[in-house]
Amino acid sequence: MRKNNKVQPTNQIQVVGQVTISPEVSQKGLTTIPDQQGNKKQIDPRLIAGPLTDRGCTDILCLLLFIVGIAILVFISQEAYSKGEPKRLLAMYDPNGVACGFDTNVDYPYLYFAIPFGDYFNRTVCVKECPLYLDEYKKPNSLVCQPNTLVKSCEKNCDPANALKSYATSNSTDIFKDFLCIFNSSILFDRVCYPDALLALFDNYKDYGSQFAMDVLTGYIEDLTQTKEAIYCSFAVAFLMGIIYLFFTRLLAGVLVWTSIFLFLLGLGFGTFWCHQQDLYYQDIMNDKTGQYTVEQISKASDNQITFQYLTYVMYGICAFAVIGLICIFNKIRLAIAVIKTAAMCVKDHFLLIFVPQVTAIVLAGLWFWWIYTASYVYAVGEIKGTGSSPFAEVTHTQLQIQYIWYFIFGGLWVNAFIQAINNFVIASTCCFWYFAQQGAGGDERAISQSLYRAFRYHAGSLAFGSLILAIVQLIRIILEYVRYQTEKVAGSENKVVKCLLKCLSCCMACFERFIRFLNNNAYIMIALTGKNFCSAAKAAFETIWSNSMRFALVNGIGGAFIFVGKFCISIVTLMIFYYVITTMDYFKEKIFSPVFPCIVVFIIAYALAVLFMSIYGMACDTVLLCFIFDEDLNKQNGGMSASRCPETLKEFLEQPEMANLKQA
Repeated sequence: MRKNNKVQPTNQIQVVGQVTISPEVSQKGLTTIPDQQGNKKQIDPRLIAGPLTDRGCTDILCLLLFIVGIAILVFISQEAYSKGEPKRLLAMYDPNGVACGFDTNVDYPYLYFAIPFGDYFNRTVCVKECPLYLDEYKKPNSLVCQPNTLVKSCEKNCDPANALKSYATSNSTDIFKDFLCIFNSSILFDRVCYPDALLALFDNYKDYGSQFAMDVLTGYIEDLTQTKEAIYCSFAVAFLMGIIYLFFTRLLAGVLVWTSIFLFLLGLGFGTFWCHQQDLYYQDIMNDKTGQYTVEQISKASDNQITFQYLTYVMYGICAFAVIGLICIFNKIRLAIAVIKTAAMCVKDHFLLIFVPQVTAIVLAGLWFWWIYTASYVYAVGEIKGTGSSPFAEVTHTQLQIQYIWYFIFGGLWVNAFIQAINNFVIASTCCFWYFAQQGAGGDERAISQSLYRAFRYHAGSLAFGSLILAIVQLIRIILEYVRYQTEKVAGSENKVVKCLLKCLSCCMACFERFIRFLNNNAYIMIALTGKNFCSAAKAAFETIWSNSMRFALVNGIGGAFIFVGKFCISIVTLMIFYYVITTMDYFKEKIFSPVFPCIVVFIIAYALAVLFMSIYGMACDTVLLCFIFDEDLNKQNGGMSASRCPETLKEFLEQPEMANLKQA
């Protein structure tokens, strides 16, 4: 029977591999041992009992800076709420630059197109009500409107059909100066009188058109309503698929990895064989004595034969390199598989851990809902006015207001990165507790609450530091995209050099952002394990990754493949089950218009849940590998040959005959 995994306090005596760690061990005593590259690094001997409990607050200055940043964000939001007018930003403007429903047009909330063709965007007027009539006999002869410089009267003085014929003949709207065509319309977005009669003027839309499109859209919305119970159940199905995938990963990780490697080698062998056969084929053409080939064909065959000959040599080299490389990294691949299995076991033992990303996603959704809502006010603080040449508003900001906008963007990125950092730290800290507790023989859910406590009690400053760096990189990417947009807007697509340079910079920053994310995650693992500040943890994490680069490359490569397959499997299986239910059960199939739109919605839901679920998996793999490396180094420091505190899946890897022989040697 498996014992419950308890979080072990480090003030108790731990006996591991005949080595006793007592409270009398110096709190600052560090032992120097060589790593795999021959470099010397310091290991705290207290880590043999798991994550250190003797820790203090880290990066307090950055925490204070983060609090000040939040205060500035709140201040900008309050200023925006009191001064911003997003309704003006979304209003329609007449040719005089006055918003419909505001100022002198306060009683005329709808924008009406005086002529539904030609330069209708410029020839507009604000009206009190949109004309809506059932038949031509009840068509009004005038509209209640606010005249402007282009539309000086709202009396009917044109017929839409005759006006369109005149426009088609003259191809000019000058003849419609001061004209107002009254046509049947409906209200669009509560701001615009949409010209329904415009569609009837064109032959292509007499029998079908917008009505068909609206019927289809209405049918799709009705399908969502009719299948809402099945859509709700798809959440539970996707969640269950994630748990099942973890179970199969624990059992079949090795089989899947080695099968993939075998298929890769088989593909290389087939490619080499095909290139060799093509080389022989063209050699036969060149050596042909029957005269059935022309001189031109023989010349082309000679060129192709040389190409395939060199390509065959290259393929032989790749095959040889792949086989030799596989032999050299055989044990590291097995270690990567063991790490993946161990990560799956960790998540299984700490079942509540799978809810951490779900809660984080809800918090982030609330954050971005608030941010988008407030951003409309922040942007609308500037001077909003119509241009007269377009029904849309133009906003002019002062220099201070522009600075507020950029800081509001940066503040949103920083808070977003901070919340994600807490999520990753809690997962990493929980996995650290699990790894060192009784050789991974169970799970104690108190580790999650203790990890959350440590995140806010001790390391909020370090998490704010790491998220600050990530937010700065993300802001630089946004600035580069803004500069590229402005450059194309001013210079168009003529300046190829500038466009290429900006795209290269954007690509480099995107790669740098991925590197920062990877380094931050490993720094959070190191903080959870050792209690260091961010810079020290990031330095230690980078040194550990550098000295174990092959291990990390394989674990991240193989683990990334498993994560991708997991996302795909969870999404597809959930979609297939949903499709089967709504197309076979009478309760659904007799009510739905088409299964396409509900299936698209369910696939998006399942994929989003799969991404959240598998994010635990990726963080757990990195944490298990770092803990294993520290465990290994600590055991070597005490005279052992390999890790001693590792869970059973990693222990199975270490107890293989070749590893046992290595220990004896």
